[in-house]
Amino acid sequence: MQGLLLATLLLAAPSQFCCRVQGTGPLDVTPEGRPGEVSEVHHRKQFCHWPCKCPPKPSCPPGVSLVRDGCGCCKICAKQPGDICNEADLCDPHKGLYCDYSADRPRYETGVCAYLVAVGCEFNRIRYHNGQVFQPNPLFSCLCVSGTIGCTPLFIPKLTDRHCSGAKGGKKSDKKYCGLGPLQQQLSTTYKTMPDPQRKNVPTYFPTFES
Repeated sequence: MQGLLLATLLLAAPSQFCCRVQGTGPLDVTPEGRPGEVSEVHHRKQFCHWPCKCPPKPSCPPGVSLVRDGCGCCKICAKQPGDICNEADLCDPHKGLYCDYSADRPRYETGVCAYLVAVGCEFNRIRYHNGQVFQPNPLFSCLCVSGTIGCTPLFIPKLTDRHCSGAKGGKKSDKKYCGLGPLQQQLSTTYKTMPDPQRKNVPTYFPTFES
């Protein structure tokens, strides 16, 4: 009887050992008991590198903000609507832009500059969308940013002595209009009153930003 029991134990031990060895392998099992799929690992590209190595300070076009990059290193010209952006190349914050990464799933490395939801502007009874550029006269280009209108001159006239030396009779001309012709002087003086009278306070500024 004892011999039969000993033989049974000897036969059962190897089978249990084999089962344990087979069960030690890496096997992802779902809660339903089915083997799970191994998730794919995405390695994101690093756009920031330290220590910082910056090129010369760029000269941005009128209306484009000069900002520090997302790495906190260098001055760059901010990306504009529709431009490719990433963690280093930032979208123009003064125009209410953000980097939309939704089309780059699941990596979320690069995106496209898009507008945040914001209100438009009204100028001389004309409605403009947020971010829209318009030209109210030949001398200025204006931009609508979240209900605020900002304008920048299209050219800077050169100063000349004949407009600054004074008029006949010893009267001195206004220095702020030096170098401007009669048409430019008239536009410069009337431009301040161009906003729609129904809108009492329409702030006007020159959107050449630097952060």
